[in-house]
Amino acid sequence: MLIEFDGKRPRIGKDVFIAPTAVLVGDVQVGDGTSIWFGAVLRADFGPIQIGRSCSIQDNTVIHSDSDFPTVIGDYVTIGHNVTAEGCRVGDHSLVGSGSVVLPFTTFGQRTLVAANSTVLERSEFPPDVLLAGSPAQIKRSLTGRALDWTRFAIDDYTELQARYRAQKIDRLKRS
Repeated sequence: MLIEFDGKRPRIGKDVFIAPTAVLVGDVQVGDGTSIWFGAVLRADFGPIQIGRSCSIQDNTVIHSDSDFPTVIGDYVTIGHNVTAEGCRVGDHSLVGSGSVVLPFTTFGQRTLVAANSTVLERSEFPPDVLLAGSPAQIKRSLTGRALDWTRFAIDDYTELQARYRAQKIDRLKRS
C-alpha cells in the first residue's frame, strides 16, 4: 500500500518487489531492485526515507524518519525481520540482524554487520567493516575475510527471491 501524506507520495524504482501487506507512507524513495517484504512499514511523515538499490527490507520491519535526521539506507543493505529503525544512516553493503533496534541519529559505515537482537543507542557512530552486537550495541571486532561475505550472501538470496515473486506478480494481487 502506497499512501500519499502532505502531498508527498512514495517513489519506487524499477524491478522493485513490494509485498501486498507492506505500507509505505509519504516521502519514501525506493531504489531499483529493492524488496520490501510482508508487513513492513516505511513511514516518512516527519522526514524522508531513502532506500538504496538492491536492498532487502524484511518482514515486519518498521522504518521511520526523524525531522532532523532523514533515514538513509545505502545500496545492497539487508534489514532483517522485525527491525525497528528511526532517523539513521546505514552504509552500503551492511546487514542489520533480525529483531534489532536502531535509535535516532545513528550512522553506520559501509559493511557493518549488526548482530540479531542488538540495540543501537541514539547518536551512535560506527566505522566501516565492523561487527556490532549487544544491548547496547558495541563493536565486537573488525570484519575481514569470510566474515565480510555475510553482508553479500543475504542480498544475493533476497535479490533472487524478489525476482521470483515479481515473476509471479504477487506484488500486484488485488485484495478482495
